[in-house]
Amino acid sequence: MRRQPHYGIFPIKGGLYQPRAGTARHDGVAWGYARGADMRGVDLIQNCEVTGFRIEQGAVRGVETSQGFIAAGKVGVAVAGSSGRVMAMAGLRLPIESHVLQAFVSEGLKPVIPGVITFGAGHFYISQSDKGGLVFGGDIDGYNSYAQRGNLPVVEDVAEGGMALMPMIGRARLLRSWGGIMDMSMDGSPIIDRTPVDGLFFNGGWCYGGFKATPASGFAFAHLLATGRPHATATAYRLDRFARGHLLDERGAGAQPNLH
Repeated sequence: MRRQPHYGIFPIKGGLYQPRAGTARHDGVAWGYARGADMRGVDLIQNCEVTGFRIEQGAVRGVETSQGFIAAGKVGVAVAGSSGRVMAMAGLRLPIESHVLQAFVSEGLKPVIPGVITFGAGHFYISQSDKGGLVFGGDIDGYNSYAQRGNLPVVEDVAEGGMALMPMIGRARLLRSWGGIMDMSMDGSPIIDRTPVDGLFFNGGWCYGGFKATPASGFAFAHLLATGRPHATATAYRLDRFARGHLLDERGAGAQPNLH
């Protein structure tokens, strides 16, 4: 009797297919937005660290930086994993934890994956870069940290997920890994709102889904900054919802490891 081939630990019960989906190089997107902003008259100051806020009588007057003071009547903060540290300079404590998310890339291979594959049972995702490397990752590291490096148990867990889904990649060599800082809100949904400091606005808590949400979140944040009122699509993303007990009951992908 011929033995049936084994395709991993978990049998395939079904799947989702999105033919319009794809991948984008993160740095390419960032530079594209930067070029578009520059063409529209926005001043981009590189290598300029925020060291504090100038707040007088409950209102923001500008930002202190490593290159001097920048006066502003309105200040928008969108700094991802550094949200807690930056907003603490304004005397605000956020309902956000910062966690490390590791990513990995293999040696260059011939084309094997035309799109993106995600594996819900093992929380694993993988795609192939233009250079042929397999780019993949999984869960956040379970502890709070601002260090852009991870720990070995997550490396093992991600590798196990990849092997369960695609056993043939076991012979590929891991070329490099890195860690990024994720701003994890307590209910898994973002915050786009004004703060108790007049003129200070915040956009964060995207729980490592922020890259995909960049166009929509930027549009909603710009509307808030320009009008002082939340956009119709972002009225629920209030900063005070945690104090009021009105958390958003969605997928539950917040910073709690048991919900992630």
